[in-house]
Amino acid sequence: MQQDFNKESKLFIKRILLERDLSFIDLTDKLNEAGHKYSLASVRQKINRGRYDFAFLLQICEVLDIQIIAKDNRV
Repeated sequence: MQQDFNKESKLFIKRILLERDLSFIDLTDKLNEAGHKYSLASVRQKINRGRYDFAFLLQICEVLDIQIIAKDNRV
């Protein structure tokens, strides 16, 4: 059975938002305050599709103060 990576990527961000009690509005505000220009609709669409580029994920990690650790701990 092939893993549905779009679904996993959608759930990944939604879990983070849920754990931090944040909404799409909160995330959009944080992204825009950091200088990334997104509308609420575009943030919601990217996440709900589960198809966004790695740069968008890094921006989210930046504004939510999340560090990504590689398996070999090089990052």
